Amino acid sequence: MVLNRGISGERAIDMLARFDESVAAEHPDLVLWQVGTNAVLRGYEHSKSNSLIRDGIRRMKSNGTDVVLIDPQFAPKVTAKPEIEDMVDLISSAAARENVNLFHRFALMRHWYEIDRMPFEAFVSSDGLHMNDWSYSCLARALADAIADAATQDRHSGSTTH
Repeated sequence: MVLNRGISGERAIDMLARFDESVAAEHPDLVLWQVGTNAVLRGYEHSKSNSLIRDGIRRMKSNGTDVVLIDPQFAPKVTAKPEIEDMVDLISSAAARENVNLFHRFALMRHWYEIDRMPFEAFVSSDGLHMNDWSYSCLARALADAIADAATQDRHSGSTTH
């Protein structure tokens, strides 16, 4: 079963405020946590964001939940903010320090744009921020493949997953 507990426009602090009743209460096996975009769009403090993200990861893990962080989207309204590279690095560092997986959405979408030479209009909605149906479908397939690969690796190494 897949449940979506995301709320458009929320930042990490907002998500953590409702975590216990809207996420932990469901006893999820896995949480896919998309984080960072709204903080970049609204302005953020590096150290505060780092602390919030790491706290969120620890809270999820303390419930026995596996965590995959998903970094921001590569879209015109996001890349216009000079802080975006810092946020992508912050999320990557937090994932490494807390030993959770990270899905590199920013890099995937940047690849579409810079390497595959796709125009933003091919994978970003007309608002210049949100992904469109095509890019969500591609992201979902890539994420599902990554989760399946990680689960297979865990089984082969003798590790257990939740």
